[in-house]
Amino acid sequence: MIPVVTPVEMSAIDAAAPEPEEVLIERAGSAVARCALDLLGGAYGRSVVVIAGKGNNGNDGRVAARRLSQRGVAVQLIGPGDPLPDRPRRRPDLVIDAAFGTGFADRAHWHPTEVGDVPVLAVDIPSGVNGLTGEAVAGVPACHTTVTFAALKPGLLLEPGRSLSGRVEVVDIGLDCSSARAWWVGAGDAAS
Repeated sequence: MIPVVTPVEMSAIDAAAPEPEEVLIERAGSAVARCALDLLGGAYGRSVVVIAGKGNNGNDGRVAARRLSQRGVAVQLIGPGDPLPDRPRRRPDLVIDAAFGTGFADRAHWHPTEVGDVPVLAVDIPSGVNGLTGEAVAGVPACHTTVTFAALKPGLLLEPGRSLSGRVEVVDIGLDCSSARAWWVGAGDAAS
């Protein structure tokens, strides 16, 4: 079974962690980089654009960018709403969405980055999707994969967030989610 926690509950779990915030961000960003390398099929000759916001979601993206660059991936960081880099005859192989995460609430400042048909890897939840309700603002690109940390969020399970999230991977970064009040029961759990 996988714990399901609201964004407010996740904030409390983060705050109660015995490790410093920087350690958790390093773990999360490293997990994003590993997932990106899997999606890319390796690092050689690959290029990635990371959309990094101001908060911890953006920090996760910056760590992933650093890790990918260390592996030889050509990485470019841009801000939320910035256009994808215009490289002659070369589009990025992957876009990492680390713009807003579960804290997204400011519809007035929503300016999506147009990604076209480039695969998107979301960090925690696709930017523009409400982490509690699954509601989405216009322009949220459908992601290939979403990497979320420690627990599922309701916005990953409720439509349209569920469809926009693609394949969801829950990664353990050392947070204690035993206080979760809801759990997602998978087919294997039900069978046992």
